[in-house]
Amino acid sequence: MDLHDLTSHLIHRTDVRAMNYFKKKLKPYGMTPVRWSIISVLDSQKGITQTELAEAIDKKQTTIVEMIYAMEEKGLIKRIYSERDRRLHYLFLTEKGEELKKTLSPLVEDAHLFITRQISNEENTQLKTLLNKVYNGIQ
Repeated sequence: MDLHDLTSHLIHRTDVRAMNYFKKKLKPYGMTPVRWSIISVLDSQKGITQTELAEAIDKKQTTIVEMIYAMEEKGLIKRIYSERDRRLHYLFLTEKGEELKKTLSPLVEDAHLFITRQISNEENTQLKTLLNKVYNGIQ
């Protein structure tokens, strides 16, 4: 089978190109795609645990620990510890994090539109449906 007939290869090479484009757009703001994912999730799911955040962005908890610390040091996120269990903390965006989200949202939308400019809205919806089916089928 030819390499370019393998769906997994096509998904991978598309992801690499899209992420490289996205990284280039976020770099002037000191942001990465994963950090943007964290900001986006914390904006919509306020007060989630580190475990819930890792699941939401599909990363291992150990992978995001350093990112959380770095983002906390930059004043983008804060932890609030549980009154019942001091080992448990909840993550929130700070005001600075919320402002960065507002600043970057148009840039992210523009990047999405650029990346998907070759396909129609209907095709984009179909693509997302199909990619989610493939993703959910891999266990």
